[in-house]
Amino acid sequence: MQRQRSDRPRSTNRRELLRALGSVGLAGALAGCSSDESPPEEEPNGTEEPPNGTDEPPEAEEPPEETDGPNYFEQGEAIGLEEVATGLTSPNALVTADDGTERRFVLDQVGTIHVLGDDGLRPTPFLDISDRLVAIGEDLPSWVAFDERGLLGLAFHPDFESNRRFYVRYSAPTDDGTIDHLERLSEFSATDDGETGVPDSERVLLELPWERPLHQAGSIEFGSDGYLYGALGDGLNPSNGQNLTNLNGSVIRIDVDGRTRDLPYGIPEDNPLVGRTGRDELYAWGLRNPWKMAFSGDRLIVGDVGQATWEEINVIEAGSNYGWPLKEGTRCHNPQFGTSTEERCDVESEQGEPLVDPVVEFPHFDEEGYAVGFAVIGGHVHAGPIDAVDGSYLFGVYTNSFTSAAGRLLTAEPRESGEWPVRELQVEGGLDIQVLSLGQAGSDSYVLGTRAALSEDPLSRQEGVVYRLTE
Repeated sequence: MQRQRSDRPRSTNRRELLRALGSVGLAGALAGCSSDESPPEEEPNGTEEPPNGTDEPPEAEEPPEETDGPNYFEQGEAIGLEEVATGLTSPNALVTADDGTERRFVLDQVGTIHVLGDDGLRPTPFLDISDRLVAIGEDLPSWVAFDERGLLGLAFHPDFESNRRFYVRYSAPTDDGTIDHLERLSEFSATDDGETGVPDSERVLLELPWERPLHQAGSIEFGSDGYLYGALGDGLNPSNGQNLTNLNGSVIRIDVDGRTRDLPYGIPEDNPLVGRTGRDELYAWGLRNPWKMAFSGDRLIVGDVGQATWEEINVIEAGSNYGWPLKEGTRCHNPQFGTSTEERCDVESEQGEPLVDPVVEFPHFDEEGYAVGFAVIGGHVHAGPIDAVDGSYLFGVYTNSFTSAAGRLLTAEPRESGEWPVRELQVEGGLDIQVLSLGQAGSDSYVLGTRAALSEDPLSRQEGVVYRLTE
């Protein structure tokens, strides 16, 4: 592949990024991708010190004189973006209800669900639960760059047209303040005509204590089997990825129409740990921060946000272990020091089970020290009239810069086995947002994000935008 100078906005090199992060006391905590997390045995101490006990960023080699890094990814086709919604704060999901109305529902992290019409957002939200959220952006430790808490996931029941039930993931406050917040999965009902969600209809299905304001993940999706799948991050404690006694660092699978024991939901009998050691809800584990996931047919694809060096895309299978924190991507990882090897390695879990490698991985920095991207944003397989992405897995990168909105849009070609080839889409006019999510409605694909840079406190600004992909 010929490497060329990029036409995209100037990317951050390693020293510039670390200097910028250190100057505001973030010490590498970029969008929840902190480079110095607690060792697995460490418990949160309730202080505002970063997990490594210092606000100083690690030293880095001097960057090359060139001010704009070369392309890391092979260049893909050119696409356009049509702006279809503005006035949001942090739009982080776009989903449909499959109820015959062709409505598109947009989540805003600050607590509202909006209906996107042909002329933009409808004036009245479908649901507003902002008063039930933890105070977003407030009382954060100094090392946290971006508050990941809030309204995180939405899924409509497969029979929503008849039963009017839908499901929401969000971050709720605690009563006593002994932990940071609660991660809650709740069922809501809509009005009989399905036009508006009813806040007072909430039925809490699952509530988990969360020690820190990061690594919640949040996606929820119904599979073709009718079960609800949910993504949960490790809560900034890496050891949770291999701990089967809790639900952190995993994908769970539950039956919202059933009841098992005294639970407000059912456990599918074929869940991999039923009758074995571990939580019955677990479907797959060994994940760090599986921020976004989506089904392509029966194939569940997850973007798992990396820590020290590597970002990854995984195809989720029942009972599989994806390696965190023993591996980051295909590299061995040392959770105590937060470092990963340069070479690929082949290790097993402590129980001797194989660790599944990702189908896509890419580094935070290239060999010359220029930023490739931080925080992979899982997407979906596009099925529509745009030839450049038809049949491809469309995904994104949150940013490659601290001081400017500089996300990336990528495609990967699905394979039955092995790694998926990746290309970077060439966005006409450039991509001027930090990418937060991708969504699909019918044959259309959407990109959601914010024009506010990470250094501009994006949760305090209404610079969220929704784009539709065009030829």
